[in-house]
Amino acid sequence: LSLTIPTGWHQIANQADPQLLQMVYPNTCTEQLQCASAMARLLSTQAASAQTEAQAAEQAITTQPGVQGVTLTSEGPTQIAGRSGYQVRFSFSNAKAKFQAVTATVETGLASSGTVPTSLIFVTVSDLPGAPPASVIDQIVGSAQLAAK
Repeated sequence: LSLTIPTGWHQIANQADPQLLQMVYPNTCTEQLQCASAMARLLSTQAASAQTEAQAAEQAITTQPGVQGVTLTSEGPTQIAGRSGYQVRFSFSNAKAKFQAVTATVETGLASSGTVPTSLIFVTVSDLPGAPPASVIDQIVGSAQLAAK
């Protein structure tokens, strides 16, 4: 799965997890969460289903220390890159800002051993001054394309 990087965003490396594709806004940010007002991540993984992966990712984010005010705004099946997927939309806050976020997953292969290859898209936008509009979440998820095999 690939994503289109919007204007004003740029890709940065994650030293702890090099296969994790990360994009941050603004393009002057080089310190990941230290200066980003919005972030997107793309990860390929194995899961029982797209639904369980999207829900597990949301839980992993919202149960981190300092996260509060979690509100689930919507959840359900969706189309991602022309395939059936699943998304969880939610909001949360921490000491730095309030965030709108989505975890969206799509199954990218055939099941084996009780799991299926999935791609997970996580996008979050803060309410910090200068942050992009929350509509960029849909723009990024909507830009997903399956790579030809």
